[in-house]
Amino acid sequence: MEAASIAAGLPQTRLTVASHKLSSSSSKVGSVTSVSFLESLSAQTSLVLTASPIEKAAPIDAGSRGRKRNVVAQSFAAPSAGICPFDRTSSFQSQSQTAEEKIGLLLLNLGGPETLQDVQPFLFNLFADPDIIRLPRPFQFLQKPLAQLISVLRAPKSKVGYAAIGGGSPLRKITDEQAHAIKDALQAKDVSVNVYVGMRYWYPFTEEAIQQIKKDRITRLVVLPLYPQFSISTTGSSLRILENTFSKDAYLSRLPVSVIESWYKRQGYVKSMADLIEKELQTFSKPDEVMIFFSAHGVPVSYVEVAGDPYKDQMEDCIYLIMQELKARGVYNDHTLAYQVCLAILYCTSYLTFEFYD
Repeated sequence: MEAASIAAGLPQTRLTVASHKLSSSSSKVGSVTSVSFLESLSAQTSLVLTASPIEKAAPIDAGSRGRKRNVVAQSFAAPSAGICPFDRTSSFQSQSQTAEEKIGLLLLNLGGPETLQDVQPFLFNLFADPDIIRLPRPFQFLQKPLAQLISVLRAPKSKVGYAAIGGGSPLRKITDEQAHAIKDALQAKDVSVNVYVGMRYWYPFTEEAIQQIKKDRITRLVVLPLYPQFSISTTGSSLRILENTFSKDAYLSRLPVSVIESWYKRQGYVKSMADLIEKELQTFSKPDEVMIFFSAHGVPVSYVEVAGDPYKDQMEDCIYLIMQELKARGVYNDHTLAYQVCLAILYCTSYLTFEFYD
């Protein structure tokens, strides 16, 4: 496969200034496997920003078991974010045969404190994100003071947890290893790709990766968030940073970009989860009697019911697919799903109380 052909022919998704609504022409998603996902992008969803308004945005597919929420109206932008979409379609098409094609792959992840001293500033970055704590417009000036307060209060307890796993998060190391594995696997297939890692709340920050992409003069970019399911607070937050940065830069605003929004349905991912569960079941004396317990991060009810976040539906759909795979292997254990309450804040009036799926 020629590198120039990897990102060509992608169905387009557009985000508009007027509606901030997502319109997708394909419900298929990208693969997490390091060998094949770039090669299969011709069948995947892409994100192309355009200044042309779309009057009627089509619903995003949130999974075969969760189609009742049909709008992700605020997925990519906090209320205060200044979005300036741009048209890159012509650039995308005209560069497809360029001899000096340079493909970039940007891996997006949460980030984590590498030392115990990093814990409090990491938590501040996390809670200062308006996609994590969404304040009503009159109270948005409190975003950073509130983040400072929460980070200081939570840091001691969080440090204990990080100390128990070696004094810091292993996420950067693991993500770097994934980046190297993807690059090596693609090179083995004669596909030349520059791989970048961008963390949302700690080093290397997404903004740093973007600057390196610009410095390397990448001509096409594939964005792969390392979150299997889409959520406003994870993939959506990272894409908001990309949009804001790209819209303000003459070079980046013309760069063709393809985004793999979620990949929990991919057969490789489903099978790998089933493999892990099946392996762990065998460590019990009576595997057939074991309850399979799925645990997922919680999201505010308002994200799902008001903003149309597909995360809850996609998570439940993902677990359904994993259990179907296990049943196909003769594993019929009972299972359950619980959402973690990662943050609960009671504001000064009851109508501002944060509710979480629990």
